[in-house]
Amino acid sequence: MDIKEIKQIIELMNENELTHFHLERDGDKIKLQKGGDLEALQQALAMAQPAAPVAAAPVANAPAANAGAPPADADALPAGELEITSPMVGTFYRASGPDSDVFADIGSEVGEDTAVCIIEAMKVMNEINAEVKGTITKILVENGTPVQYGEPLFRVKSS
Repeated sequence: MDIKEIKQIIELMNENELTHFHLERDGDKIKLQKGGDLEALQQALAMAQPAAPVAAAPVANAPAANAGAPPADADALPAGELEITSPMVGTFYRASGPDSDVFADIGSEVGEDTAVCIIEAMKVMNEINAEVKGTITKILVENGTPVQYGEPLFRVKSS
């Protein structure tokens, strides 16, 4: 991988407002991340501050701050369901072209080798296989939107 390709990846990240990128190709591996690890930074700051003042303010405001937040397990998978996740950063497409039929829809039966979508990365169209056997129950990403590495794309009821 040369510097020109790395610059193209960075441009792709900037254009699509991506914060993480991971690519493995022909034995080359590259991982890029913009910004720092916010959660780790917040934990480090919390540990560095005195315990009494920090504990008093958040406890008083905790119900109001969390009132609109969904429960922690609101996005938990129903029993017997799996997720098909993105193996790369890129743009998600449900069909091979604007006038083509979608690869998979809700209710579609899929197998390990069934193509379910395309992810475009660096002007290369990558066909993504289900890698699980079952029935599509939910499509989690809008057609034509950027996706991150590991982002859930579909839910599948395993068979």
